[in-house]
Amino acid sequence: PQQSVIVGGSEVLIGAAGLLHPRVVVSAGALAALDDDELAAGLAHEHGHIARRHHLGLAYAESCRALARMLPGTRRAVRELRFHLERDADEWAVRRNHDPCALASAICKAASTPGSEHLAIVTLAGGAIERRVDELLGRKPTPAGLLRRRIVDSAAVLGALDVQIDESPERQTIQEGKPQRV
Repeated sequence: PQQSVIVGGSEVLIGAAGLLHPRVVVSAGALAALDDDELAAGLAHEHGHIARRHHLGLAYAESCRALARMLPGTRRAVRELRFHLERDADEWAVRRNHDPCALASAICKAASTPGSEHLAIVTLAGGAIERRVDELLGRKPTPAGLLRRRIVDSAAVLGALDVQIDESPERQTIQEGKPQRV
């Protein structure tokens, strides 16, 4: 469908693959398991990844994570970026008049495919599935969940800022009224 590559297999797989010329990959299992609305919403989601060039941002983030793997918070930062890229592609599909319930259903079916999170492509089942489905269906997170998420996100940002400040060559301190390099 729509310039997609069809692959064999019973897994429910819809994803965007490729760096320079990304294409949508759809498995035979997805064609069999998803109804027309779910398939259309899933394809729109993947086209959103391609149109918004999420693959480039994710490749850059993964490269940075690999280079800075010893820094705390890098894995979490990439996981959060992946979630927000998935949410952006979800919104892309919904803005193009696809049913949020159909997209949520397709996401849940794709998430039931074992091992899909380890594939080298961005799949429909990527990101925090429960959070994405809740947002698509209009459910709000609980106040306790929001507070916990804000605390963890704030700690990750502060940790990243602390590392950048500590390693900055321009960092100075004032002693006896004169700036000095640290």
